[in-house]
Amino acid sequence: MLLSQTLGRSVINVEDAQQIGTVEELVIDPAAARIVAIRLRGAKDSGDGTVAWEDLQAVGPDAVMVHAARTARLSPVDAEAQRGLVGKRVLTEHGEDIGKLTDVAFDPVDGRVEALQTARGPIPGLSMLGVGAYALVVRAQTAPPPGPAAG
Repeated sequence: MLLSQTLGRSVINVEDAQQIGTVEELVIDPAAARIVAIRLRGAKDSGDGTVAWEDLQAVGPDAVMVHAARTARLSPVDAEAQRGLVGKRVLTEHGEDIGKLTDVAFDPVDGRVEALQTARGPIPGLSMLGVGAYALVVRAQTAPPPGPAAG
């Protein structure tokens, strides 16, 4: 499943079938290459608007189903760095610019990040080293090769 496919989906509490918000963003732990939470828009009864991944029952084609939503415990630094993942620059640990992140492919069952989509091609999720306000950093050897040479 792609991050772009989940944005804007309704988030429904399975206990009372009430909508508690819509998906605004996914919060990723780069070291584990996993989604740790979803950030909600228009959140109702979910504290600061984040829901821990382990509280999700299912990520379906029409909605995200959650158990009684507990606020995810994110440090303020991590929560801020994760804002606006799509569109962030992707850099190798050596500073090579890979381009911008265009999407994130993930497993909707366990939240594992399978691939980071860029204009130059996919990068394995396990190559992530960190996410900051400016860029997403990946291991150099996993970066896709440059496009064909001009000429």
